[in-house]
Amino acid sequence: MSPAEKLFSVDLASAAYQSGAAAGRWGVADYSLLPKETGWPKACFWLKAAVRCGAPDRYYIMIDVTGYRSESPTGSFWDPTNKTMLAAAKYPKGKPGSRFAQVFRTDWGPGVSKAFYHYFDRFTLSSHPDWRNSPHLLWTERHTIVDYLDEFQTLLMGDDYLGQ
Repeated sequence: MSPAEKLFSVDLASAAYQSGAAAGRWGVADYSLLPKETGWPKACFWLKAAVRCGAPDRYYIMIDVTGYRSESPTGSFWDPTNKTMLAAAKYPKGKPGSRFAQVFRTDWGPGVSKAFYHYFDRFTLSSHPDWRNSPHLLWTERHTIVDYLDEFQTLLMGDDYLGQ
């Protein structure tokens, strides 16, 4: 087991992660929903979403945690039925102009269905070097998987989330 994988395992066993899981905010996706080749450094989680008419009660995310914690994760929504990244048309929708709509946008070129449009995301950050001018928003080695899950799950529970 690599040092990054050990640290990730420790963080999954932490009180902060377990508290969120026990409260039903997130959890590790059932392995039957993943392709057979899925393994370290990939991780799949579900995130609880606010109740919205016609929308699922949870969304799945597939993330790559290579270099965990020294490098930020990267990932996006996952379709557990088709075992592939979620089609942009099935992304959760947010109020126009809201932070929710910005983070989960599907119109930004190469990142569509690959990465969240967020300062925490390694892929997105690599294509937005100007974001490094806002270091207080960036992932650091002090962040854990709990910070990552909390950030996106909080958006899915907010008033700006409209459904699917």
